[in-house]
Amino acid sequence: MGTHRAVPNAAISGSFPLDPRAPGEARRSLAPLVGLVPPEVLIDLELLISELVTNSVQHSGRSDQHVDVSIRAGPDVVRVEVRDGGPGLEPIPLRAPPPPSAGGWGLFMVDRLATQWGAKPGGVVWAELDYPPRDTGGRDRWAARKG
Repeated sequence: MGTHRAVPNAAISGSFPLDPRAPGEARRSLAPLVGLVPPEVLIDLELLISELVTNSVQHSGRSDQHVDVSIRAGPDVVRVEVRDGGPGLEPIPLRAPPPPSAGGWGLFMVDRLATQWGAKPGGVVWAELDYPPRDTGGRDRWAARKG
């Protein structure tokens, strides 16, 4: 069973230099969500943040700028937005993983972990993770939905 508390809204935001330290710093910014969202959701969220921020570092073309991360958690969903001001991307359905020796695994993992994800103008990529409210059984229902 999950041990998180239902909260109407918890918000976190941060701005990190577009360099290799940014993914780790963005992951550490999730600390206030411990106990507010189920632990298994927090693990997936850490991976999502890492992948999205790493993509910003690698592909924004703006190494002199920052990547902005905002996270909003409610009683049954957490949403993350990563904004880097780069050219953005056009999400496409990712039906199969890339070849083992190729890159491109980041968005494939985002596609598999997120309940939904997409992009907005201005170099913004967002992802949402749904999870059951505490009173519906926590982890058991989460595991069944993801399975």
